[in-house]
Amino acid sequence: MIHDGPGQFSRWEDVEGANGEIERKLVHYDADNRYTISGNDYQVLGHNSPDWTLGLKNTFTYKNFDLSVYMYMRFGQTIKYDMLGSYDPSASSNFPTYFDYWTEATGDQNHYFPALNSSSDITSYTGYYALQFVDGSYFKIKNITLGYTLPENIMKRAGISKLRVYTTLTNPLVIAKSDLLKDYDPEMNGSLNYPLPSNLFSVLISHSKNNHSNNNEKFSQIYISGARGFHSRPDFMWSRRV
Repeated sequence: MIHDGPGQFSRWEDVEGANGEIERKLVHYDADNRYTISGNDYQVLGHNSPDWTLGLKNTFTYKNFDLSVYMYMRFGQTIKYDMLGSYDPSASSNFPTYFDYWTEATGDQNHYFPALNSSSDITSYTGYYALQFVDGSYFKIKNITLGYTLPENIMKRAGISKLRVYTTLTNPLVIAKSDLLKDYDPEMNGSLNYPLPSNLFSVLISHSKNNHSNNNEKFSQIYISGARGFHSRPDFMWSRRV
């Protein structure tokens, strides 16, 4: 569909001519010649499988320190974002403040959502469900781990062969291509159920200790973690393996 001006559109169509042959013509539509939307207007908006997938993990070491970073990217995919389906032009229910809808103040700019109308809900708009499909391309740092292994000469005095302390951040950075995915992790593929934790942190202290009486090595660890995000809670775990 070609936008010719305010309230005026045109499109190339196959029209039967006077001699019965099909001809390709540019048909104009306006208030007097309205266009009727039908099943012929369906279009392929995209695909859920990404065109490109990239993952990179690297570990850096310096003396007794180690730093591991894992980055991940999916590019060229379309997702069905459930939040976009919450837009209600009748304003009878809530939706995010960043949703861009038409107002008299903004005028004839490009707006993703139609104007507020108390007499119409979203289902009254033809093809409203297509609003939920959005470019789901994203880049994220999925994991950052920083660790420190205490010097062996100090640990041997305590009868410990190795002791390492490390902390982990999970999903500290997510960059989505579309502005419609604000504050959302596209790795969830559009769903709002069971969000992935953001800024998950953990501290782990692990050590192994030699048992000279039976020449066995005992291993124990303390794991403390917490998260900021939905469906997340701090927890504490102690485990011991002999």
